[in-house]
Amino acid sequence: MFNWLRRRRLSDKARKQLLIIAARSEEAIIETHVANLIDLLTSLREEVDLDRGLELYAEMLGLDEATATTVTNRLLARLGNPRNSREGRRFQNVFREERRS
Repeated sequence: MFNWLRRRRLSDKARKQLLIIAARSEEAIIETHVANLIDLLTSLREEVDLDRGLELYAEMLGLDEATATTVTNRLLARLGNPRNSREGRRFQNVFREERRS
């Protein structure tokens, strides 16, 4: 994606906005993976342990190593501090611009 940005002439404002939207999108995808993984682990609680569940999920979805690592870190952080999980709602309005009055 960044090679495309270098080839196109965009204003600084448009480029910044595009990068912000791309970052928000990536965060929303990671958050969705974590929420889905929690559902999987909850459903298979009796069948698989945490490590095997992580391995199965990454394999089933074909996650690359970087994404799998990020998802694993977020999941472990959430499991370590359940008060802050908010059940996947952290990025609920990620694509909505804040309105300033």
